[in-house]
Amino acid sequence: MPMSVPNTNITLPSVRHTQASQRRNLILTIVFLAALALATPVVVFILALSTEFSPVVQMFTSVIALVPLAFVVWVLHIMGRWEPVPLLIKLSSALWGGIGAVLMTLGIGLVLEFMLVGLGVITTEEGLAFYGTVIQAPIVEELAKAIPLLFLFLFMRKQIDGPIDGMVIAGLSAAGFAYTENILYFSSQVLLTGDASGIFVMRGIMSPLTHAIFTAMGFGLLMGLVAHRSRIWALAMFPAGWAVSAFLHMLWNGSALLLGNLFYVGYFVIQVPIAVGSALVVVFLTRSEAKTTKKRLSEYAEAGWLSLEEAHRLSNTDGRAQLLEWAKRRGVRSVMTKYIQAATRLAFNRQRTVVGGGYRENQGQEADSLTYFSSLRQELLRASSGDMTMGQPGAALRQPPSLH
Repeated sequence: MPMSVPNTNITLPSVRHTQASQRRNLILTIVFLAALALATPVVVFILALSTEFSPVVQMFTSVIALVPLAFVVWVLHIMGRWEPVPLLIKLSSALWGGIGAVLMTLGIGLVLEFMLVGLGVITTEEGLAFYGTVIQAPIVEELAKAIPLLFLFLFMRKQIDGPIDGMVIAGLSAAGFAYTENILYFSSQVLLTGDASGIFVMRGIMSPLTHAIFTAMGFGLLMGLVAHRSRIWALAMFPAGWAVSAFLHMLWNGSALLLGNLFYVGYFVIQVPIAVGSALVVVFLTRSEAKTTKKRLSEYAEAGWLSLEEAHRLSNTDGRAQLLEWAKRRGVRSVMTKYIQAATRLAFNRQRTVVGGGYRENQGQEADSLTYFSSLRQELLRASSGDMTMGQPGAALRQPPSLH
């Protein structure tokens, strides 16, 4: 079934790729989760040990650690609303951070410290504290938190459509890691002083996003930028992302350790600008995603699959709200929600086909997306009861011409 698109002239093959890909992705995700389930008892034991096997302390610190976790998850959800990452992948990333990344960090850290102390490289408590906080923790923790992103790039690359997806996945892994780490920190303070309010304010109120920012702005951003390229690009970006994430982490840990009473000065001079800069990057990338959506859907509109008005409304927040309002009045809001998501997926699959070189598998994914998009569109047309403009201020949904 040929489809004429300006400057591309790609013919979409009538081959079903999506169902096989979805089954494979589901199997890989289940295997990943099963491995985490096997490791969970070890983390539970470590947490119990940190609370001296006090169920009251463990319950208390686990609950208050949910506060920063909930905030970070909410922020990442807002970030990824335009083209959401599948829920199972987000859950897997967060669980890896709270379980797998913690165990990986502890294991590598213990080995490195044993070697460096044993070889006489580190001979003082002060030196060990500096090394552990400023050097080892940033390097090892950032590597451990990036594993879900690396796993996806190697085995499920088409689940990542750009830098926002990469940042959300990396951020969720970091959020899971921070949750477990916060329990350890909060428990330590409760047992030592009977009061965790100070450290809760610092980690849970002043800096809940730090771990997410470190991993998202390095690994997530840089690897997401090459999401539509080959795996070689991803592997090349991995060390670059590692360097950026570790550097940002070092700045935070170094200021906390070295500035002492001047910590709050470092916080406002270093950490606040990093957070603001990260927010500006997210705003820019979100607008870029909307522009990509409009560009690719406009190509389909020019080929007759939807109207230009439709493509415009599907490519901005206000237009989507108007479409949902139209659908709500006709009792098909859930269909419209799926339709908007399908349109975004179609646009990004089109982008992958064009930027990725038009590989047959990419074209197959695009063809499958077009089939699903068209089926939802026909359902909305039936709901319009002959009102082909879908009302005002809804978009104009017209029957696409038969293309041969």
